[in-house]
Amino acid sequence: MRATLLRHVRLAVVVAVSTAAALFGLSAPASAADSGTSAASAHAVPRYYLALGDSLAAGYQTLPGGGAVTGRGYAQDIARTLAARAAASGHAFDFTDLGCPGETTGSMIDGGCPYPHPYQDSQLAEAVAFLHAHHRDHVVVTLDIGANDVDGCLTGGTVNLPCALAGVGKVRTDLGSILDKLKAAAGPHTRIVGMNLYDPFLAVWLTGAQGRVQAGLSVPLADVLNATITLTDAFHGVPTADVGRAFDTNAFLPLVPLNGQQVPLNVARIMQWTNMARGDIHANDTGYQVIANTFLAKI
Repeated sequence: MRATLLRHVRLAVVVAVSTAAALFGLSAPASAADSGTSAASAHAVPRYYLALGDSLAAGYQTLPGGGAVTGRGYAQDIARTLAARAAASGHAFDFTDLGCPGETTGSMIDGGCPYPHPYQDSQLAEAVAFLHAHHRDHVVVTLDIGANDVDGCLTGGTVNLPCALAGVGKVRTDLGSILDKLKAAAGPHTRIVGMNLYDPFLAVWLTGAQGRVQAGLSVPLADVLNATITLTDAFHGVPTADVGRAFDTNAFLPLVPLNGQQVPLNVARIMQWTNMARGDIHANDTGYQVIANTFLAKI
């Protein structure tokens, strides 16, 4: 059964990734890969860091004894590293985190994030105002958004294809609008870095035969979403931190030990680097540091 499932998953992954660009009408400029590298030296010592996105950007985590916190995620890890670099160069450093748990691409544009947040308008409007205020400064912007547009499309062991296609299509359209506005507001020394996503639903592999089917189905959905994010970023000249790859999302092999059993590497990564053991899709401290390192490689 495992071999059959793996063949189907591999085929679905290849089809998902190879057709994402055609499906959503995206293509990357020939110079997109070079734009991140050529700009790196100019932004070696950023003075400001602006984190944008959803609960991952906000550093959301549930706690072992109950409750949850924000401000304990990859953005804080990145800020510590950038602050140390700035201090070593004799520069001041400032960190602003606008991430809002529950944010979708639509609410980021129009407002209405369901989690309490300090700004009156939308997160995007606040970000644009920040970039205008720091137009001449050296600024790093990180962005993760899109997970909440599709997280309801995997239910009952199957992918709701119309839901998934509608969600990914909305991510493509809205992320393009978000990046258009951020790029228009950005100054000559602003560097924007996007992020694709890990697949927390791989954790259901551990629940039995039906869970293994559901985990296998979740990967092509993650790949289509990640391909859409990456291509949309590239179309706007924005590099993408490949968090999906860092979490080995497609690695159903090799099998590795986890709590006394052999599981696929991608499943082990989710259980070790997120809080899915207690039903929380968010990364834990280790996983957030992995995300931070993936971003830092692009900054």
